[in-house]
Order: sequence, then C-alpha cells, then structure tokens
Amino acid sequence: MTTTLTKTETTEFLNEIEEIYEKPVAYQLRASSKWVTKPFKERTLLERAATLELASKKVYAIKPKNPNPPPEHNIWLERFWLSYTISPALIIQALWYHFVPETNYFHTWHPIFAFLFYLVAFLIFTLQLNHRCHYYMKYYGTFDEDKRSRDYVPDKLVPRLILSLFIYLIVRTGGGLIIGGYDRNSPPSLGHTISWFFIVKVGLWLIALDFFFYSYHRTVHTVPFLWKIHSLHHCTKHPTPLQSILAGDIQDIIEILLIPLASSLVVPLTTHEFWIAQCVLIYTEAGGHSGIRAYWPHAILYEVLKPFGMELCLEDHDLHHRYGKSGMNYGKQTRIFDRLFGTLSERVECVQK
Repeated sequence: MTTTLTKTETTEFLNEIEEIYEKPVAYQLRASSKWVTKPFKERTLLERAATLELASKKVYAIKPKNPNPPPEHNIWLERFWLSYTISPALIIQALWYHFVPETNYFHTWHPIFAFLFYLVAFLIFTLQLNHRCHYYMKYYGTFDEDKRSRDYVPDKLVPRLILSLFIYLIVRTGGGLIIGGYDRNSPPSLGHTISWFFIVKVGLWLIALDFFFYSYHRTVHTVPFLWKIHSLHHCTKHPTPLQSILAGDIQDIIEILLIPLASSLVVPLTTHEFWIAQCVLIYTEAGGHSGIRAYWPHAILYEVLKPFGMELCLEDHDLHHRYGKSGMNYGKQTRIFDRLFGTLSERVECVQK
C-alpha cells in the first residue's frame, strides 16, 4: 500500500533537506532510499514505476578520480538523435492526412485524439531519452563521482516523482495544443504549420523561456519563504534524469505551464513547432540532471552562444544542484542571464583550454 504525505510530514521533510543542503560539503548525508533495496516483486506499484528512474549500479558507487578531462561529446550525434526521435510523431500524422481520403470521417484528428496521440508520443520520447542518458552515464561516468555517487529518489518522494511525471507529460502536451492553436484541418507540413526557419524560432523561444525561468529560479533561491516552493526539487545534490521533473504543485504550475505560456507570448509557436520545442526542452533538462561526465553543449544554441561564453553544458546545472540553496547557474537552457547578472559559476571539470 502506498501512503501520501500530509502537509506536516512534507514540511518536516523539506526542513530536513534544507538543513542538509545548506552545507555544501555534507556529502555523507542522504535522505533514505530503502525502496531500491527491495526485490522488484516486493515494491509497491509506484516503486515499480519509479524503477525506470534507476540507472546502472555503477553510477551509484564512488569511483577513483579520473585524471583525464571530460571528453567532448559529438553534438551532431545528438542532433541526429533528436531528429529521428522527434520527427516520427509528426510524420505519422502527416501520412495519415495524406493517405486517408478527405471524404472519410476519420480524415482529420479531433483535438482529443491528437492530445492522446502526442501524449503517448511524448511518453515514448521521454523513455527513450531516459534510456539514452542512463547509457552515457555509464559510458562516460558522472561528475564528482570520486566524492559522491548519484542519488536515489528518497522513499517519501517516490509517489511525487510519478505524479510529477504524469503532470509534466499531460500539461506540456495539452498546453502545446492549446497555446499553439491546434487546427485539426492542418497536418504537419514544412512551410505551413512548421516554418522553414523553425530551428531559429525554437531557439529564440528557448532563450525567452530561459529569461522567465532564470527570473523565477533566482527568486525562489534568494527569497527565504519562496525557497519552500523549490526545495523539494533540491532533495538530491547529484540527481538523475527523471529527477528533473520532481517538484511540488506550485513549482509544477509555474515551470510546466506559466513559463512556457509566457515564452509563447514573446515567440509564438504553432502546435507542431511547440512539439519540437518541448522535446528539446525536456532533452536539455534531463541532460542537466544526469551528471554525464562530458563536455556536452546545448543541441541548438551551442554555436550561437559559444563566442560569448554563454553556451550551456551539462556540468552547469550539475553544479547548481551541488550548490543547493546558495544557487549560481540559474539558467537551464543558456548561460546568457547568469553571465549578464553575475550568477555564473566556474566549471570544475569541463574547463576548455
């Protein structure tokens, strides 16, 4: 049987986290994660679902210090992977509209059907992404692995992790259809529902989103009573990919709905462009919480921001979690606003010469 936390229990747990993570060197302290030691058959339904979050056992063990600098990961390999994992959903809808006669009742996709289709597609993309991150966490190793291994999700937060995952998938999918102005008579098409310059549009949208996210993120780290909104997300110093969406109700509303909405008011996207953007968004967020020990820059914005020293790599957000409440590196898509406003931290391992 799975139990849910009362408000009092949640407050006590968050206070414990705050006390622990106010101390940046207290690596020996961890919240209890006994659920991972249970045989699979003895885990609750939610714990079985959370098993998807578990990476290789190697990333949960401290290793000898690697004397070599982190390798530079091939960004074009990632662009190719994103292309062939994001595009199938769009291609399937386009082919449906092409081959099913216009006279057929099922020629167009009702908004509810479109929502269910893209919800399943987003879930599949997320699972593929999670698996890919786990592969490279084992292949490259992880940051700071000589001092502390990756953290498991605490026992008390397993239900919250699964709930956050469903909230994220449902709200981002539905929000994309609504914000993008879904038109059942317009299938995916370059030059029509997808601009020929969609990469530029998505890149600008991500920068706009990063501005709103930076503003909110820095605020909840610096205003004491607002830290309660965000501290649940900082229950681990060395997170794993799916922990990128672990958050409380208020944070879910702000990050999953309001910030993308504000970004879309600045850089409007169509429904199908929003699908591309949200896949790139969760791809970057998962990578930033994976701790993969490689110089792995942003798949879209790297070359544009690199000359200004504003490009993002995976270590930046990994360091953010190690700092805890004290902050630094508040951006999650770029380092533009961290550099402009003086909240940029120096990288420890990904120091390019």
